[in-house]
Amino acid sequence: MTRRYRVAVEGQIHTAVVSDDREAVLAAKAAGMASVEVLGRSGGGSSFLTGYAVERLEDLSPEYLEQVVRRHLGLPWEILRTRRLLIREFQPGDETQVPEDEEAGRGDEVFRDRELLEAYIRCQYGFCGYGIWAVLEQETGILVGKAGVTNLEWGPEGTGEPEGALELGYHIFRPWRRKGYGLEACQGILVWCRDQGLLPVYAKTDASNEASAALLRKLGFHLADQRYSGSGPQRDLFVRNY
Repeated sequence: MTRRYRVAVEGQIHTAVVSDDREAVLAAKAAGMASVEVLGRSGGGSSFLTGYAVERLEDLSPEYLEQVVRRHLGLPWEILRTRRLLIREFQPGDETQVPEDEEAGRGDEVFRDRELLEAYIRCQYGFCGYGIWAVLEQETGILVGKAGVTNLEWGPEGTGEPEGALELGYHIFRPWRRKGYGLEACQGILVWCRDQGLLPVYAKTDASNEASAALLRKLGFHLADQRYSGSGPQRDLFVRNY
């Protein structure tokens, strides 16, 4: 079974090949077309051909096909829209809009360096399908911050707690604070996580950061644990109940 689908992305029509025949999938890849392998009809197992697969043809959705084509074209996935914000994957060029900020967390240099950002897009989004995303004003298209979810790690040793849990993170750039963008973005992301079955979601903040702790409580988090990160300040671990 091999089918071709016409997929519209940003006003252009592209072809995506969907097949349970590995030769057909390889041929589509060689021809420069986006492709999806159907695993169930060929006995299941992991796909190493294109990175995109469904168990059954019935599992294929227009949204998934658009994502596959977007990834094939090197275009960012749109994650969600809120009343005022667009949350999408970062794309090359966004690094020019990310300001230096003394409050930025560890690892934020990734989003200010073109080469590091391209590696992050390829490895984090391509492998996990989630990560830290760009937050833009819908009205202006301006990048106002970043927010998303990553695999939960605790402390400098990087010990996971619990296994498979996600950590919510956000950073609204200074000129766009006090507009409620952090709350609005995080609310949308938590709904997205629930809809995707990506639970539980945790969040961490320094005990001294009262504004961050207050925002987490507004989002429905409650305090689960407190620890010291070696010589650093006390860290609070919040967990969200669904």
